[in-house]
Amino acid sequence: MKRKFREILEKAVNVFQKTTNLEVEFQGYENRDTGYPDAIMKIKHNNVENYFNVEVKLILTKVEIGLIAQKFMNFEEKGLLVTRYVAPQNADLLKNMDIPFLDTAGNAYINYPPLYVFIKGNKLDEDPQTKQIQRTFRPAGLKVLFVLLCNPGIEKEPLREIARTADVALGTVNRVIKELEKMGYLIDMGRRGRRLVRKDNLLKRWITNYPEQLRPKQTKARFKAPTHDWWKYIDIQNFGAFWGGETAAALLTKYLKPEVVTIYTLKPIGKLVLKNRLRRHPDGNVEILNVFWNFENNRINKNLVHPILIYADLMATGDNRNIEVAGKVYDTAIVRYIKED
Repeated sequence: MKRKFREILEKAVNVFQKTTNLEVEFQGYENRDTGYPDAIMKIKHNNVENYFNVEVKLILTKVEIGLIAQKFMNFEEKGLLVTRYVAPQNADLLKNMDIPFLDTAGNAYINYPPLYVFIKGNKLDEDPQTKQIQRTFRPAGLKVLFVLLCNPGIEKEPLREIARTADVALGTVNRVIKELEKMGYLIDMGRRGRRLVRKDNLLKRWITNYPEQLRPKQTKARFKAPTHDWWKYIDIQNFGAFWGGETAAALLTKYLKPEVVTIYTLKPIGKLVLKNRLRRHPDGNVEILNVFWNFENNRINKNLVHPILIYADLMATGDNRNIEVAGKVYDTAIVRYIKED
């Protein structure tokens, strides 16, 4: 286990023991395989030993919570999240999803009858979310990563072509390429060109940063529709737009009834709004965002955004049903983009 992960685990356990007077033991894995826990933890309560598979995270976001929920489904023992800090809103989300957690501030949730603990609201002296974000995972860099992930092999093309496809400056692509090489995501093979590797890990980092860094900059407005299923009866391409999020997932998997209709558009939204009698509303169930890429979206259904973006939007909701459907999108439509050559 990495040193910083072990430090977080040890501190969270120490604070938890002091707060609850429960007896806790853990064993960390020094060289774990993908899909396995970071540690095994035993919490003793009323002479009963409760075992958990532990996942350690440095910083927690809604998307990370979704990824953790998916991972915990494959654990034999009950999963337990350990992280530096869980904000109150994330504590409530984890509780609603029944995901046990501990953090280094003393916040915790465990529901393993008869053992029950729920503590939230404790704060850290410093907010880990303010940590400097690498340029690659800021808005312009995320556009470049989106192009690389959605178009296998494009990393071999001239940087100018990548810049055109990502709709960013050439200098941005040059900086991102250099950072990806330093982080071990890109290999320069000389005459054979560049090769993107560890794509599954890079995808996770992209979908984790997209909702916080890039998505808010693309949001145009929210609207309220006159009927719940209005979107079923229109050709979205007539408005220079594409379905995203839950709507796209419903059309792709036939396994979801959208609560929020997500639209990514290339054109002004006046015609779309008037023709479909959408009314501007800050809490409306229709969200419209700008397209931020310059390539063909989806070879399966041209009305939909790329499956990677569908996956990211679903995971960002923190909703159990959306996370489940996101898993189906990943298995059926994304794996081929991130498989290693």
